[in-house]
Amino acid sequence: MIKYAKIENEETKEVSVGLGSDVSFYQSVGMEEMDVEEAYNGNWYLKGYAPAKPAPTVKEQVQALETQTGLTRAVRELVMAEGSGASGYVKQQAQEIEALAAPLREAEQ
Repeated sequence: MIKYAKIENEETKEVSVGLGSDVSFYQSVGMEEMDVEEAYNGNWYLKGYAPAKPAPTVKEQVQALETQTGLTRAVRELVMAEGSGASGYVKQQAQEIEALAAPLREAEQ
């Protein structure tokens, strides 16, 4: 998208962007019309230079699955306990989350 911008970092191509409509002010501070894009983190870059959002860490994946399913560690332990009465589907979800989470707990010890 074309906006008034000024390159702030030549290496990363991060820019300052004028988000209003005061063209004369933007020009007075050295901004020029440029093709820019907003990155996942809210910073602006020349088009084609915005960094991609990094893949979620295992910890972030576990937290997201716990939030989506409600299967926190304590609940997973109850679900996976013998004779819990939980459905096979819920047990499978709990086991998948537990498989992701187990290495994290080992690393903490």
